[in-house]
Amino acid sequence: MATDSEPKPLSEIAAEVGLNISDVAAFSGLDESTVFRLWENRHWLERASGRSLQNLISSVPGIAEYVTTHSVVKRRESLVADLDAAGLTVDLTVLRSSTVAQQHLLNALEAGLQIMRGEKPPRVASYLARFWGREQDRALESLFATENGLITDPRPLFDAAIEIAPRLNQRAYSFHSILALNILTHQVSKVTRELSEDLAFEVPGRQSAFMLRGVVMGTLIATDDIDLAERYRRILEATPMYAGLEEWSLPTYARDGRVTSDFTLPSDLSLRHTAVEVLREIDAYNDAYFYYLVSTYLPLALRRDPKFGGRVAELAAAVRRRRETVTDRKIRETCDRLLRRLAALT
Repeated sequence: MATDSEPKPLSEIAAEVGLNISDVAAFSGLDESTVFRLWENRHWLERASGRSLQNLISSVPGIAEYVTTHSVVKRRESLVADLDAAGLTVDLTVLRSSTVAQQHLLNALEAGLQIMRGEKPPRVASYLARFWGREQDRALESLFATENGLITDPRPLFDAAIEIAPRLNQRAYSFHSILALNILTHQVSKVTRELSEDLAFEVPGRQSAFMLRGVVMGTLIATDDIDLAERYRRILEATPMYAGLEEWSLPTYARDGRVTSDFTLPSDLSLRHTAVEVLREIDAYNDAYFYYLVSTYLPLALRRDPKFGGRVAELAAAVRRRRETVTDRKIRETCDRLLRRLAALT
């Protein structure tokens, strides 16, 4: 009998639910000769046509699950081998036990492989740009993590990511490169705990603005640097373009707004999912990130949606609760101002 990682013949899957060739043919509506050609073949999945496969999935218990599992395992084994050849070892225990969907994790491994291979910047940028979102971000975070991550020693990946970042920035404007640079610099900053002046603080523009945000968010999470959060607030206050991208970021990350190349949001947008994410982040992250939320993002969000997705009262309670855990005077005073504003909205 095949193990979970080995391909199974159709006969073995059918036998597990007590079906023979005639049963499968009758239930699926396929000719018995068609089923016979697939019956003892461990690679029947590659040989079954689209219509035949759909009929088998809909009529034989266990086939749908096998198709999904086999496809995931096959891709996983291919990526593990390719990454090993590129100099990265995948921790299979972490990969298999993660609460993140396996497909997201495999997509993250594919991103790592493209970075390690130094593939063409437009291809890497286009692929990385797809990781804008909570679950995709968790997968990529696991790829770059130094503890309990997908890669046993991710240092070569950091080096390759830092090397490829400037090449992603070669074009004057590319929507994918803007997103990709933000995503990449955010992940690297979280683990290297460094703020790259050369990458992040360039001339004003959407690329440098979004790169700045990626680096700052990652560094805040890694270092708990309240002064950096204040510096970021002042930059946004002085530069409307930066503030506009900040206002766009969380709602699209949380899927309240569509990811659009003009970086705009609908005027009537409800921050329903964004509110859930912010409430989670208030409790999950350090004081510096909390200060960023109450001083920078939440004032922008409340201007966009004064109802805050219907969760103003919950937001006030969360801010009040977290305020009691911090000792920094600036953070507490900022919380007080925000709480007065929230009280006026209820």
